[in-house]
Amino acid sequence: MKLRPSMFAVVAVGVMALGAGGWIYRDQLASLATGRVDTQARIRQVLIASRENPDSAVQATRFDGGIHVRNDSIRVLVDELSGQLVSISRPGEFFLKNAYSPSAPNALRSEAQAKAAMEAFLRDAGVDMESFELEKFHAFNGPKAAQLAHGHERPVFSAQFAERKSDIRFAGAGSRRGTIVFDSQTGLLLKYGTTVIPQAAPWEVNLTEARAKELATESWREWGASFDSKQIRAKTQYVRSGSSYKVLPEDRLIPAFLLGASTDADSWQCFATIDARNGKVMDSTCHIPNRMRGE
Repeated sequence: MKLRPSMFAVVAVGVMALGAGGWIYRDQLASLATGRVDTQARIRQVLIASRENPDSAVQATRFDGGIHVRNDSIRVLVDELSGQLVSISRPGEFFLKNAYSPSAPNALRSEAQAKAAMEAFLRDAGVDMESFELEKFHAFNGPKAAQLAHGHERPVFSAQFAERKSDIRFAGAGSRRGTIVFDSQTGLLLKYGTTVIPQAAPWEVNLTEARAKELATESWREWGASFDSKQIRAKTQYVRSGSSYKVLPEDRLIPAFLLGASTDADSWQCFATIDARNGKVMDSTCHIPNRMRGE
């Protein structure tokens, strides 16, 4: 599913694709360009996409790096620094007000209708993705649905969205993934959740692949593992420098070597992440699969 150009692409294309909702996001992009997010406009956009009263944006509060709206119908969290939508949920009061009735008609009656509602929300809420696919789509009822609906058994549709980047350097940490749940009877969004993606640092690779393999091999020796260079796989892509829960001003996507090595199913399997700019070993781990299984 083609959504729209990324935040760093030509703004006008995204605005045209989003229609009226996109004009709000255009203002957000302009704010981001100067290091500011128009939080009122951003929250209003999310509320409209959730079919909530946009005037609830005046209830927004700042806490722990996020912009929050909490009332008896919806819970919204937007990252304060980047304006990215982090999560949406519904409180218990929502389900009491919208109690499920088996005899009432359902607003979403098919997989196609549910997927269309999910795609429309991701577009209208300004979830920044180059393109995406809906994966692990399910229609739930009974206890499993209750887990997704605040303990209330009612038919729901659930899926995971996965961004598809044309630039493979952004695969993984630079691509957005998340979950989305819609209520069958009301046709309303029940849950949305994803991680925050920081801005990308310049693509600066100062190490050769051979040097990256040497550094990885040195780090694996601490585990007691040893590999020949030909047994080591390596690729370069962006990784995140900070937490996946919120973006700090200094956080960035940075270029890194991702390395892995193994000889067979019962031998050491090792992995390492090395900063491609300066050779810093960001992460290194080894294990033997059978030992991990307790055999």
